[in-house]
Amino acid sequence: RTLGQTALSVDSGVFDTQMQYLSQNGYTTLFANDLINALISKQGLPAKSVVITIDDGYEDNYIYALPILQKYSLKANIMLATGLMGNSNMLSWDEVKSLKNSGLIYFTNHTWSHYAINQGPQSKIEIEINTAQKQILDNTGQSANVFTYPYGSINDNAVSTLQKLGIIGAFSEIPGQTQCDSFLMTLHRTRIGNSPLSFYGL
Repeated sequence: RTLGQTALSVDSGVFDTQMQYLSQNGYTTLFANDLINALISKQGLPAKSVVITIDDGYEDNYIYALPILQKYSLKANIMLATGLMGNSNMLSWDEVKSLKNSGLIYFTNHTWSHYAINQGPQSKIEIEINTAQKQILDNTGQSANVFTYPYGSINDNAVSTLQKLGIIGAFSEIPGQTQCDSFLMTLHRTRIGNSPLSFYGL
């Protein structure tokens, strides 16, 4: 995002620098489902593999992030809260389709309304997950059997509900750079902020 960014946003210029670093230093970018399938089947992945995740589905993903990803031929994953599509500053479904057609974007289910699935009635939890699942499939042709917890909203019921509904893996907000098949439903993520490469010792 170029203006008014929050602590979770990255300026387009900084994002370009970060993506250039990955491209020039031999990193392989993965779709979320490819990581999870490799963990399930215990297949090897390139040593310098990275999963780029962008949460919620803001319009700047299409305006700023996609051209930069195309510039460096890098893959990324957008965690899509489908009920927000078409709202102010959010992606439209036409933009979602264009992102998918780029061949560089995979969408994960991030619920319909960005709902914390560790609370509320069970019927509401399941409607949130199933509605997003159907909307992603209907609008992109992609089956979204990977989930991302809004607000990091994990508990035992959330995990068991996701598994019951056919989700094969889920991303948390738990910090960490190593993935393991023992936490397929709580995959770790490293928050990358709006800082220069030097902030990360690069």
